[in-house]
Amino acid sequence: MANENAKTEAPETTERKTRSKSWIGIVVLMAVEGAAIFFGTKFLMGPTGPAVAEAGKSQGGYGEAAHGEQAPGTQEFAEVEVTECRPVNRVSGKLITFRMRVSVLVRSSDAERAKALVEGNKARINDRINLVIRSADPSHLNEPALETIKRRLKSEFELVLGDEKLIQEVLIPEMLPSGPGL
Repeated sequence: MANENAKTEAPETTERKTRSKSWIGIVVLMAVEGAAIFFGTKFLMGPTGPAVAEAGKSQGGYGEAAHGEQAPGTQEFAEVEVTECRPVNRVSGKLITFRMRVSVLVRSSDAERAKALVEGNKARINDRINLVIRSADPSHLNEPALETIKRRLKSEFELVLGDEKLIQEVLIPEMLPSGPGL
């Protein structure tokens, strides 16, 4: 009987050792894979930190300039916030409400005049934004950069403000749709 017990215990012990070796192998393999991914990504992404920020500034990128100077991308233009509104669109058959913020890019020398014109014509500007969004085709509302909407808003703003050279670009930093089925 003692021999029979020894024989039955031996295969179980061997099986346990094989299982534990398998688990150890899997854990080691996953650790090596994780390290390879980490170092491979570090290698492919290149250097980070202050050197990258300085490189971006020297190539005309946006960022904080040294010694209190303006960043190269913001020296000649200023942003003027136009409005925050909630226009609707029903062209697709569904009622879609948008939460929008609209700003314009103007020359720095014209920034104060643009702010005054925007404040003086706030209701007309909101009306024009609502008109553009209400009449917009759904494909225009789904464009990644909203080129058509921006172009139409720029032409409407030029009519309202009475100066075709004042606005350089229309900026839409926020345009969030909401409604049934979205």
